[in-house]
Amino acid sequence: MKSFLLSIPKGVPTALMILIVCYFTFADNPLFVNSLRVFPYAEQVGHFILYFVMALVLILDYAKARLPHHSKINQEMALAAVSAVASLVMEIGLMFYTGYNYDITNVYAGFLGAACAFLFYHFWLLHPFRHYLYHSIQHHWRYQHRRKKKK
Repeated sequence: MKSFLLSIPKGVPTALMILIVCYFTFADNPLFVNSLRVFPYAEQVGHFILYFVMALVLILDYAKARLPHHSKINQEMALAAVSAVASLVMEIGLMFYTGYNYDITNVYAGFLGAACAFLFYHFWLLHPFRHYLYHSIQHHWRYQHRRKKKK
């Protein structure tokens, strides 16, 4: 699994996530469901989840690109803010693209999702993620360095 995660080029997860967000935002029926009974704030929960995952992918992709160095907290906050602003931009774009009425609660849900992703990464995921990938990079570097010395 580590080799798979390390083999993914920088920026690919971010680009895929942006495409997924654009698809779910601008598609008329993205899940191909004709009629589905949902709870009252299902749209806001969907926005929260979508922008939570988007901010988390942005931060993790950047942190992986920075290895073996630490990403700084202001850089992580900036990436979460990019996701939050994307929520606002997508809502405005949806208003112009489809004539959909602007709903500020969707933007709030996107902002809250991005903020929660930052907090989740910084307080629960930072050290396990770095430990998991950092040691595999160090092992790979040491193995290559020893191999070249022996030859």
